[in-house]
Amino acid sequence: MHVIDLLARRRSPRLLWLGTSLTLIALVLALGGLFYLVYRDWVDEQRDNLIQEVLWLEQSMRLHMEGQQEWAEGVASDIANGNLSPARFISSAAFLMRESPEVLLVQQIDQNAMLLRDQHGQVLPGKILHGDEYDAVWRATRLRRASYGQPYRRADGKYRFDLAVPIIANEKVLGSIRLVYQFDQLLHRQVPWWIASKNYISFVDVGGRTLASKFDPSEHPGSISHQTSFDPPGFGVYLRAVSYRSGLGLTLPVLTGLITLLAVALLYSIWRIRRHMRERSRAEQALSTEVALRQAIEDCMKSGLVAISLEGEILRVNRAFCEMLGYAPEQLVGQRPPHVFWPASDHQQMRAAMDAVRQGMQPEQGFELRFACQNGDFVEVRLYATPLIERDGSHRGWIAALFDITERKRQRLALNASHQRFLTVLNGMQAGVCVVSQGSGQLLYANPTFSFLWLAEEPDAPSCLLLPGLREEPEQDDLASEFTLQDGKQWFQLQRRRLEWVSGEAAWLVILADVTEEREREGRAQAQQERFQTTSRLIAMGEMASSLAHELNQPLTAISTYSAGLARRLPESLELPAGVRDAVSAISQQAQRAGQIIKSIRAFVKKHEPQLETVDPARVVARAAGLAEMMAFKAGVQLVIEQDATACRLDMDPVLIEQVLLNLMKNAIEAMVEAQTRRPHIIVRTAVGAAFWRVEVADNGPGLADNIKNELFTPFYSTKPDGMGIGLNICRSIVEFHRGEFSVNASVTGGCVFWFTLPLQRGNGLQ
Repeated sequence: MHVIDLLARRRSPRLLWLGTSLTLIALVLALGGLFYLVYRDWVDEQRDNLIQEVLWLEQSMRLHMEGQQEWAEGVASDIANGNLSPARFISSAAFLMRESPEVLLVQQIDQNAMLLRDQHGQVLPGKILHGDEYDAVWRATRLRRASYGQPYRRADGKYRFDLAVPIIANEKVLGSIRLVYQFDQLLHRQVPWWIASKNYISFVDVGGRTLASKFDPSEHPGSISHQTSFDPPGFGVYLRAVSYRSGLGLTLPVLTGLITLLAVALLYSIWRIRRHMRERSRAEQALSTEVALRQAIEDCMKSGLVAISLEGEILRVNRAFCEMLGYAPEQLVGQRPPHVFWPASDHQQMRAAMDAVRQGMQPEQGFELRFACQNGDFVEVRLYATPLIERDGSHRGWIAALFDITERKRQRLALNASHQRFLTVLNGMQAGVCVVSQGSGQLLYANPTFSFLWLAEEPDAPSCLLLPGLREEPEQDDLASEFTLQDGKQWFQLQRRRLEWVSGEAAWLVILADVTEEREREGRAQAQQERFQTTSRLIAMGEMASSLAHELNQPLTAISTYSAGLARRLPESLELPAGVRDAVSAISQQAQRAGQIIKSIRAFVKKHEPQLETVDPARVVARAAGLAEMMAFKAGVQLVIEQDATACRLDMDPVLIEQVLLNLMKNAIEAMVEAQTRRPHIIVRTAVGAAFWRVEVADNGPGLADNIKNELFTPFYSTKPDGMGIGLNICRSIVEFHRGEFSVNASVTGGCVFWFTLPLQRGNGLQ
């Protein structure tokens, strides 16, 4: 019956009478508002038309004056070129003044501001422009272009302004052409009648002073005006227009139509009131029937229903809800939280559920709650809440549907306890255990250890299709194997056995154990053995290098001694074939150099400091290039040396650095010959920085692959069939002995670039 009362209040005639009163008030307000809107629209239309006319007039004047400026510039150009005689000047000026009456004077001025001639050809002897008349000429002379002057007032009380165009010949100002305008003539000639008949047109300055005007004396200026800048020509001059007063036009017919419309609306409201009185009784009867039907539907439902307001007050309950708890409807309707069916120990849980419903955070499966019956028993219910929305869209509260799940929950708890006992044994195992369907590979069961080992990244994976060995050799019931994941980072030992799952389908019982730690121990032992073998080879290589250096030292000393003695015993007077003496001298020098190399290598192997000396690095590069030049020539490789011309000094062992450079150039030549590179070339480039001397050996060969680049400096690793794999490692060690850096980069144009840096001499960097 509450619904019937609410509907009666909403459809009451009082609301319609209130609507009628509001309509009358709206009529008066609409009349005033309509008049205001019509007036504003008319004012805006008049202002827009005025702005368009002013802009058009200003543009028209500018275009007209630009044509006169072009005429003056043409005359000035002809005078400067000597192509304009005085007679032609007079005729041209007379034609301009006939076409443009607003131009009062056309004058030719010399460079001293003296008047030479005017449009009549007359000259006032000794007349010199000064003051406001000289302003435009002065500006044009200084700016060397056409310029306008300040407005000024003559003795007749009328305002003028000037246009001056300089006469320039051979970059020298010979004078100027001066045009004198009068503001009132400009308005009289340029303002069309259809603009002057509607508006008061005038020129004003910054202070609001009227310079000239054009208007109809029979009209009166209105309140709508607009002005735009007319600068230049003129400085601080504005073109101003004020529209004349005019009527409103269609205002009265529009207002009359609006009044008629509102009167019709008022009559329609009265007719609706009369009609409402007839319909009200029929509506009340239909509503009573509908409410009775809804009540019958609610009482026939097996699930409990309860309507709750925004504050938690119970608005309505159905028969099933009352039978579930044992309360009568009168005992429940109107209650506010805490309700009588809330257990005393569960008040906090109940309030949390109500807050979740208010915030729209209801779980998808609803709430599982415990309610207290009137007889002292408890009933378990599943509750779903839905917002209660009225027809007007207002949120009045919630409708809660409740299902009795007491017996179902008891059975579920018993089943869970039985299942928990089964899982306790399997979950306590340290090995991973799972059951996989033999046909589909679907994961049927997995204990926590298996999930940790196999499903760590995909805990919700529904199948084990990637688990190896489950579909291989189906005739075997048992299988044991090992496999790896993550490129050898994790190893597993797998054992399987065929069984029949609870559903009757064939499945595999899989036991998975992590053997990564055992594999890592084996890997560490193998790596330790390989490092031991590499160290043994390095020790043997060092001993071999020391022995070779010791054994080669005596033969090289003998060669140097014999070549020096031979050179001394050859008399100067003895004629020998060309180049013999040079060859003997070269043998001695190369033997000495080989001895120095052997000595440096022997000292290097013994881990002594290199024999450092202060040298010019440019000579070291030149000597190394000279040694590699013959090798490059035979291989058809172009050798280019690009040295930085900046002088510097370094503390280095020149023999060892020469060996580094020679080894890099030799490697580049051999790589390009082996790859059959077209147009092979090597560029040896040096650069002197703030603290380091840098050397780059670049080639256009095949370059280095990433896997080779990573192993390039590993001892005994070589890409050559007969290589020992220690050359680049020794080169890097030599550079690091000199406190430098050694590395390789890929070249943008192909090939690779080996580079190293050495520190400049302390306290004596750039010379």
